[in-house]
Amino acid sequence: MSNGHSEEGIAATAGPDYNDGHDYHAQEIQEREQHEPADMKGIDAQQMRELRMQVLNLKDDTHKMSIALKRPFDPKDVKDRPGPGGRKLYHIDARHVMKRLDEVFGIANWQTKYHETQSGRVMCELSVRINSEWITKSDGAGDTGVEKEKGAISDALKRSAVLLGIGAYLYNDAAIKNGVFAPWATPEGYDKIIAKHYS
Repeated sequence: MSNGHSEEGIAATAGPDYNDGHDYHAQEIQEREQHEPADMKGIDAQQMRELRMQVLNLKDDTHKMSIALKRPFDPKDVKDRPGPGGRKLYHIDARHVMKRLDEVFGIANWQTKYHETQSGRVMCELSVRINSEWITKSDGAGDTGVEKEKGAISDALKRSAVLLGIGAYLYNDAAIKNGVFAPWATPEGYDKIIAKHYS
């Protein structure tokens, strides 16, 4: 990929094949297939490989990066914690965000800056380089009560990353219901939707 971005990284985040060797439980796969739209079931692994390459060959680097940034994470990497009103809040670890940034932009093309506001809120400025231009997204978080300063820094990074599309789907109530991930909220389902769009 041009401008220092990692073509291999984009390819990696564009997704593995549906049966990619991951150790998924048969019951989990069956549940996902039961909720999968019929028009997505006809896309086999070879078609997905070919269609992903079409996506990678797009001239618009920004569009390719957007597809890769928004790709859902493996459900086993998604955690939950109690939220207001008895709701569950879903989140990922900051290391998964950093890995996604490395994969999409390359290790030399993103950076963070942190500062604390007078109210004690930790702000993260996440900057990424796209087509030789630096773009910055900022958001912040308060004390999480878990490892305090470290937790606030991690949450601030994750919130800033959401502004680039990373993990944004976890804020959608339709993504996870009763512990079951919607097809589009899984890497496999997302890949099939992208493949269908470019078929």
